[in-house]
Amino acid sequence: MKSLYKAPLALAIAAGTLAATPAVFAANEPSLNINLRTLYFNRDIREGGENQIAASQAVRADYASPFYNDFIGFDASIFGALKLDGRDDDQGSRVLNNDGNDTDSYAKLGQAYVKLKLAENTELRAGRMVLATPLLQDDDARSTPSSTQAVKLDTNIAGANLYAIYSDRAVDVNGTKFNKYKAANGEDYDLYLIGGGYTFANGLSVHAAHGVADDYLRQTYLNASYPIKLANGDSVLIDAYYYDGSDDGDLYGSDYDSNLFNLAGRYTTGDLSLTLSYQNIGGDNGYDYFWGGEDSNVLMVWNSVQYLDFNSDDEQSLQVRADYNVAAVPGLSLMARHTEAWDIDAGIEDDLEERETDLEAKYVFQGGTFEGLSLRARVAHVESEQFDNVDEFRLIANYGFSAL
Repeated sequence: MKSLYKAPLALAIAAGTLAATPAVFAANEPSLNINLRTLYFNRDIREGGENQIAASQAVRADYASPFYNDFIGFDASIFGALKLDGRDDDQGSRVLNNDGNDTDSYAKLGQAYVKLKLAENTELRAGRMVLATPLLQDDDARSTPSSTQAVKLDTNIAGANLYAIYSDRAVDVNGTKFNKYKAANGEDYDLYLIGGGYTFANGLSVHAAHGVADDYLRQTYLNASYPIKLANGDSVLIDAYYYDGSDDGDLYGSDYDSNLFNLAGRYTTGDLSLTLSYQNIGGDNGYDYFWGGEDSNVLMVWNSVQYLDFNSDDEQSLQVRADYNVAAVPGLSLMARHTEAWDIDAGIEDDLEERETDLEAKYVFQGGTFEGLSLRARVAHVESEQFDNVDEFRLIANYGFSAL
């Protein structure tokens, strides 16, 4: 188990739909959006280890300027979290800042970048930013998002959305200082990524990306997503992902070679969606999708769930999932999934098993006084022969509004 957060449906398929989304450029008017997030986190480690309980009241303020003279602009975001509950033993929750002795409130300038409009469909950004690309997807599952110091070029050529990224620093979800990417021996390195996506007229979306962390790690990502409309109005989505990773030099500290394949099919009828997803880890190691240092990357596949990634050496996993929008209660959505894994090679032992069951309920107020407020409950039950057995419960309230 590597990452402690795994994405819901919308995030899990974001890489597949990125190709269908045109490059986003700033409007002609400034904007200031405020988001308030109240988060309660309770992780019960059933055998050994201290339970983790933490709570915070987070604030995120996002300012976006227009392009002045149709050329230059500046965007900035302030992230902060006020400690409501949390002790020394709760540092692993990543809800609050870790000062070495205890959990604490924190604030940071999460985004601050200059943007240049180089052409009608080409934009260059430089500074601190929250990134959303398949190989560098900043985590937003705690109080505030992780963030990356980078230079990013976006362009659209003949309908293809293309991007290039250079990054030298990152900050974790609960960190306050942007630190260089570092190997275990303390040496730092830089990160380079290129990628792009395209959607064909028949609905097929493809996305490819390649990244290199100098003398440390390289990764390649491929995705193909194909929606099928049935005659009765139902739909089917076929979604395939492939990751390939290897060490790029001595800084990784060992020989590393791994790949990940994920294939999912989703059937939607009315307000109900049913998903079946299979994942397999190949190569000589478990799949490592982190770039090192304070990078807080998110794995973009269906079998990366709330607690487990199912990305250990030789691991195979199968997931069944159901999503339901409750028509009788507009704004209420429910999700249940179970992921079963086998053939895990943990070094000393092999043929290990693990499983995770997740339940989720979300309600978005549709209007009136509480419009803009969403309430969400997430539950995970984990049984693993290689990691801790865990029960995890999260409550999240989000309220967003425009201040301009």
